[in-house]
Amino acid sequence: MKREPTYSDALKAGWQLAWHHKSLWIFGFFAAFLGQMGIVEFLAKTSFGATYLRAPSFFVYVWNFFAEVPITTIGQALNLTADKWVWLIWLLVIFIGFALMFLFVSVVSQGAIVHSAGRFIEKKGKKFESTSMSWDVGRKHFWRLLGLNILRKVILISFVSFVAWGMINALIEPSGGDIFLFFVLFLLAIVVGMMLSFLLVYAVGYVVLEEYSFVKSIRSAWRLFTDHWFVSLEIGFVFIVLNILFVVLLLIGMYLLFLPSLVMWTTAFLIQSTALYVAGIFLGFILFVPYVVFLGSLFNVFTTSTWTYLFAKMHKQGVVSHLVHLFHGVKK
Repeated sequence: MKREPTYSDALKAGWQLAWHHKSLWIFGFFAAFLGQMGIVEFLAKTSFGATYLRAPSFFVYVWNFFAEVPITTIGQALNLTADKWVWLIWLLVIFIGFALMFLFVSVVSQGAIVHSAGRFIEKKGKKFESTSMSWDVGRKHFWRLLGLNILRKVILISFVSFVAWGMINALIEPSGGDIFLFFVLFLLAIVVGMMLSFLLVYAVGYVVLEEYSFVKSIRSAWRLFTDHWFVSLEIGFVFIVLNILFVVLLLIGMYLLFLPSLVMWTTAFLIQSTALYVAGIFLGFILFVPYVVFLGSLFNVFTTSTWTYLFAKMHKQGVVSHLVHLFHGVKK
């Protein structure tokens, strides 16, 4: 009897695609700016909102910042000559143009990775779709993918805001009810946010690989999640562990790659050389930035490919939880 795939098979397929097809790394670099697919981005942003958006420190900082800017300074900044206003408008137009272009490339890159992974899985690893064709597919689905990503960001900001609001109430003259409310909001945000994160991941798969409409992709994603909720949570927590490993690799790389700079800084301190100190800073960033780009691009392709594998298998034949698979193996 043919064995149903597990999420360990998805991890293997995702790594195989990410490592052996380096042409996807450029897509991974741009798609990374949309945020990681799955549960990790939601948990990170929610934790950030709960930890750092503290009412006393945050609002006092914002108030002090604007209080230190005199009204006359703002008025002088707006009192520009005609030619300066023209230059300012042109700068704004150029900046907005670059931002929109970057957004377009990021969204299309996400679709290109999903399409490449889907075709790679369909051909069982024997044939890899050309990057130009994957780019065209991503471009074709730009508006639906953009809508899904905007929806994800809106949901993310909403839940982070709820958690931050609960944190504010728990910090300003807190009562037992305020603290309880904060924990209820935090747990509710985590549970619902996890579900919505998975739904949007699967909706992207339906849009790119199955040509579904925006609304139909969300409805189909809900049915897929309800049928495979346990394995979705399982792989979500696996990615939490993998993200911790990713951060550890970044820290190790930063330590090793900044060692030459540390030697230069020590020497600069001994001989009182500012130029050598500045050169050490540049050397550190020249070595570290490519490492971050490489690791981030690779990891993003791996993450997206793994979720695409899971979607493809869930949609057509189902995926068995690794824990359930082990349980049945022990039972037999």
